[in-house]
Amino acid sequence: MPSATTSQRTVTDYFASTAAYWKTVYSDDKLLPHIYRDRYKTALGWVQGLDLHPGARILEVGCGAGLITVALARNGYTVDALDSTMAMLQMTRNDAARHCVLDHVRIHAADVHALPFKAHTFDLVVAIGVIPWLHSERLALQEMQRALKPGGYLLVTADNNARLNRLLDPRSSPVSAPPRLAAKRFLQLCGLWSPTSGFQPKRHYPREFNRIIGDCGFENVKSCTVGFGPFTFLGKTFLMDAIGVRLHRWLQAIASKPRSVLLRWTGSHYLVLATKA
Repeated sequence: MPSATTSQRTVTDYFASTAAYWKTVYSDDKLLPHIYRDRYKTALGWVQGLDLHPGARILEVGCGAGLITVALARNGYTVDALDSTMAMLQMTRNDAARHCVLDHVRIHAADVHALPFKAHTFDLVVAIGVIPWLHSERLALQEMQRALKPGGYLLVTADNNARLNRLLDPRSSPVSAPPRLAAKRFLQLCGLWSPTSGFQPKRHYPREFNRIIGDCGFENVKSCTVGFGPFTFLGKTFLMDAIGVRLHRWLQAIASKPRSVLLRWTGSHYLVLATKA
């Protein structure tokens, strides 16, 4: 197994090499950018609903290209933008300067597993799209809890292991997991297959992630899932993006209804708003 340092370096190198993609992804018309935009809008809507006091201090962990950091700064909050990738931090700085909010933004190159802040510093911690890339989500969540003021809020997402597109594809469905595992072991013994090297993004079931959050000193306030697709069969996408976007919109509308028990928890991204216990 790779060490924690090696895993983190692999993740940092990955985001450094794909920084340009994360800068433009929110403006693309393909399906995944639509899902990312819906996740972004949901997160910002939840922050607005908190009615934080003017000048509240917010930490964004994994600020990426700075979209959320800049949006929060434009709303008058003081935002500490933290990332382990220098290319991402430079994009955040440039975007903050372009929108004339650089005086509301502080840039930090650091690791979420060891936050460089005193305890009880922030009113809100935001971690969108971060958990899947951590070697220890529990340690990171404990650090976020430490940095929050008593009664402060955490807005966090996890990649949903119960996402609908995964459940429907025989290549990834949990129902077909035992025969897939047996086949992999047989091929590995024959020297015809080897496990994928490098860091693989993690997925969590909503109930599992709720338990982790609770163990780390948080109480769940509300949660939902966002994003349906791309749908695949045996790992191959079979719908054009335009059709996939329409299907995503339709399924998301159904999932957002209170009585939609089946679809409500099968979106791609699991969003949680929690408070420090």
